[in-house]
Formats: sequence, structure tokens, C-alpha cells
Amino acid sequence: MIAALHRTAAILAAASDVASRLGIMFVATVLFVQVVLRFGFNTGLPWPEEASRYVMIWVAMLAGSLAVRDEQLIAVDFFDKHWPRRLLGYRNALFRLLLIAMLGVLFWYGLDQAMFSAFRTTAALEISWFWPYLAVPAGAALMLLNMLLLAVRDLTALPVERPVLAHDMEPLG
Repeated sequence: MIAALHRTAAILAAASDVASRLGIMFVATVLFVQVVLRFGFNTGLPWPEEASRYVMIWVAMLAGSLAVRDEQLIAVDFFDKHWPRRLLGYRNALFRLLLIAMLGVLFWYGLDQAMFSAFRTTAALEISWFWPYLAVPAGAALMLLNMLLLAVRDLTALPVERPVLAHDMEPLG
């Protein structure tokens, strides 16, 4: 079961990576064209700012799930060297379970907002507000899956000695 979740998470992470990279390229291209049109030809398109805003929300949520997966979120870890390895794993799992609860709330209310806004349309693109709002529950679900897998790893992993890093060493003299 866990192996299947890991495979699914890997496939979703690869898709998120590609989608977020394409999203950034889209935003850069569309905004560049808009700037050239506006300042070079004294005209512009009505939709690039709105489209860029919504695509950037999707990029942030998809990239956030990749940051969770790769454990690249900000952490305060200067006391970690004083914790026993096994307790450190349990503490990390507890923190991850708390984050899972928060992501569950984010998913639930994000989905509620997306459904509530489904019959309204955006100003310039004239698409349903459902699609921009869907970024929040989609990103939260991806983050939740990755956080769950990390919590299971923390709870089931044997304590291992990690290599000593430079910031772990006591200063000389």
C-alpha cells in the first residue's frame, strides 16, 4: 500500500514539476509580450495580467507540494542535535501530523470556495472562478499526500546516524 502511494506521489511530483515549469515560462512569456505591446506599440491585451495571476497561484501550490516532498520547507533545527534520534523521528512525525490536519482544513475549505465560485466568471478571461480557486485544494491535496508519506517514514524508520555537518560541530577554542 505504501509502495503504491510512493509511486503515485512520484508520478504526481513529476507532473507538478513539469506543470510548474511550464507555468513559469507561460507567465514570463505572456508578461513580456504584454510589456512589449504596451510600451512598444502603445496597445495591450486585456487578459495577460489576470491569466498570469491565476497561473502563478497554480505554480505556487504545485511547487509548494514539491518543496514538501523534498523537505525544503523552512525549519528551526538548531536544537535537533540535543534530541535522541528516535525521539526526533517521533517529534517530526507529530509535527507532520499537525500539518496534515492543517492541510486537510485547507483542502476542505479550498474545495468549498471553488465549488461556491463555480458559477461566477472572471473579468478578462471569462472563465469560471472554479479553475483559479481549484489551485488551493489541489495543492493542499498534493502537499497532504507528501506530508503523510513523510510522517509514515518518520514513524517507521529506524534511528540512523546522520553525517556530521559543519553547523553541527562545536567551535574550536
